[in-house]
Amino acid sequence: MSTLSSAKLYARMALLRRQVLLRQLIRRTMAGALAVAAIIVAAGLATYALFLTIRVPFGDLGATLAIAAIYLAAAFSLLVYALREPASPELEALAEMEAAALETAMADSQGVVEMLTAAGHRIESLGDSLTLGFGILSALRKLLASRKS
Repeated sequence: MSTLSSAKLYARMALLRRQVLLRQLIRRTMAGALAVAAIIVAAGLATYALFLTIRVPFGDLGATLAIAAIYLAAAFSLLVYALREPASPELEALAEMEAAALETAMADSQGVVEMLTAAGHRIESLGDSLTLGFGILSALRKLLASRKS
């Protein structure tokens, strides 16, 4: 596989993977926003109803602390859910394909790097030969100039 086709394959795999990730992110964000709106309305009404119900047996302070504990437990469970990484076989397969394409591109580009390195050495040896040739010509010119004088 040529270096260019390897690079194209890697770019295609990386783009597909990122598109899947973006779609998942958009879906989760929209669902999260709708859930938050519904929870805010429901929580307000439920909090008021719960407070009215438990105010008599617990008192005002006890009822407020009980409701705060319920909200703390709900917030902790939602935080755990939000920080969880989604498991997706499609995403895992795309990640593997992206890694394989990158490895192929790197292997193909190694030949190009070796070819450029060899060309650089050839140019360097040509430059050394030219410098040596100019040095010899300069020395010969000085010898010929000293014989004439």
